[in-house]
Amino acid sequence: MEDINRADRKESRTASDRFGNTRTVYSAGRALITKKSLLKQYGWQMPCGKVIVSDIEQRGMDLTDLTKKQPGTKDLDQLTGLLKKDVVEAQIGFRMKEKGGGTLFLCDVDYLERINEKYGHLAGDECLKQVAQVLSYMIRPADILGRRGGDEFVIFMPNCRESRQAEEMCSRIEKRFRANGRQGQDRIPFSVTVVWALWQPGDTGRKVFERADAELKKQEKVLAIHGGKKDHYIKDVGRVRNELIEQIQKPGAYCRDYETFKSIYRFLERGIIRSGQKACVILITVVNEKGGSLLPNEKDIMMVRLGKDIETTLRIGDVYTRYSSSQYLALVIDTTEGQADSIVNRIRSQFLRSGNGNNILIHNCYELQPAQIGEQSD
Repeated sequence: MEDINRADRKESRTASDRFGNTRTVYSAGRALITKKSLLKQYGWQMPCGKVIVSDIEQRGMDLTDLTKKQPGTKDLDQLTGLLKKDVVEAQIGFRMKEKGGGTLFLCDVDYLERINEKYGHLAGDECLKQVAQVLSYMIRPADILGRRGGDEFVIFMPNCRESRQAEEMCSRIEKRFRANGRQGQDRIPFSVTVVWALWQPGDTGRKVFERADAELKKQEKVLAIHGGKKDHYIKDVGRVRNELIEQIQKPGAYCRDYETFKSIYRFLERGIIRSGQKACVILITVVNEKGGSLLPNEKDIMMVRLGKDIETTLRIGDVYTRYSSSQYLALVIDTTEGQADSIVNRIRSQFLRSGNGNNILIHNCYELQPAQIGEQSD
């Protein structure tokens, strides 16, 4: 290939692809195949302007595969070379229907009209080409990338199946354009807004697109409120939410260490000042049939069994902790002292059904009271 910079070529080898065609592979990191050479030899235009040969090899692709797998020119956006709106939406819808799962990303160039007005439409077109180029480098072979028209691009990642992954990908894309958009010689600063929608069971492609479109409109309104300046802390809120939210694996009470239990207790003490919510603290102790302490080797076995019985008997909003070698503390929400007796009776019944011999559970309880606000000392 005449257009490859021979001065940058460090190593080459001959290889055959799966169709039996012989090709030359260049592994130098800086060897470039230009858009002009591909158009000249293969009759189609790369969406990203240039391809690093080493990148192609790392992805397990070759030039012959690329040319054979490219859609017809009528399916490609004329400016960026990416899939057109109807084509990319159809492919994404089919992929979702076929395999399910995945995440849809919408990438919107912020205030493209202002760029067109200030620098001219050719500059705006160049920004769109840069977006196409950067996104094409950031996706994997299994992903689908296209332009929905105007200033909006779409990516479908079938292997991105968790909200945390989606948030991280959004952050990566936006940071990439913030870095590329820093002012400098011959650079036009611009940014993109990226939103995502996770495929859920029963979803159609249209439903996922509708959720993503709604989120994009929401972000555009926020951008307008801030006078066109990106508030990157909004993304932090979403990230915090995903870090704090609990994916509950099974029903039952919440088991925590004593210090955490104490923090939850004090939080509730403060909360019921206004809410008036009822809560009850129950201390459950395991003793032998004479009311005495169990032998050391018996305690651990009995306490493990009792802990499981407490977890399964209490509700999902309750919390408990191991208080001593033979005692558990439980904090039961929406419960009075009188109701606590029936709760312990259920735990006791489950404990005895587990075959715990002649051991006995005794309990004491009290209702949680609002925290007392003391006077500040001088």
